[in-house]
Amino acid sequence: MACPHVAGIAGLLKNRHPKWSPAAIKSAIMTTATTRDNTNRPIVDEQDGEVATPFHYGSGHIKPNLAMDPGLVYDLKPSDYLNLLCASAYEERIVESINYNKPYKCPKSYRLEDFNYPSITLPFLGVKPINVTRTVTNVGPPSSYIVNVNAPRGFKVVVLPTTLTFERTNQKKSYRVIMHAIRSAHTSKPSFGELTWTDGKHKVRSPIVIPQSEKMAM
Repeated sequence: MACPHVAGIAGLLKNRHPKWSPAAIKSAIMTTATTRDNTNRPIVDEQDGEVATPFHYGSGHIKPNLAMDPGLVYDLKPSDYLNLLCASAYEERIVESINYNKPYKCPKSYRLEDFNYPSITLPFLGVKPINVTRTVTNVGPPSSYIVNVNAPRGFKVVVLPTTLTFERTNQKKSYRVIMHAIRSAHTSKPSFGELTWTDGKHKVRSPIVIPQSEKMAM
């Protein structure tokens, strides 16, 4: 039943915000979701009763009322999806076939990790820092957002800048996320964290997932 429920919520959001893109609607649903159940306890895996992870629930339990007013969204243009295919090593002719058979030149510098998605996933992460860039669009009134980071276990996460100030609706701001493994806390198991932008009213949460880190020399 998850799919029809999400589809219905997406329809409600499109009715409330007819100019929003599909990516903006998806972002609003994801970033306002919660990792707690209806009793305000952490969501658990029904199979073993252990605390669940983004591998089980994605972004979390959907909150439709919050999604109507998410504060910030991670938006995408059609070219962003084409660039994602390019970075995924698809041939240009395949990319062009998806682009209505129109010529498309793949950029040389585009990275998979910079796809402007409302979550961050890095398959392998060593002691060498990795930079990830995200851009948020303010869909609310003028406001200032402060970031709060819950780093995945065994990893250090730095967000720059730590404050985003918006003077108007639809204004865009970018930030960098710098991550690397901590030698003393290295683990080969998946690690999960999150970063949240808040202005006192809105909470814009993005999961951070590192499925498995590289083996590092100590």
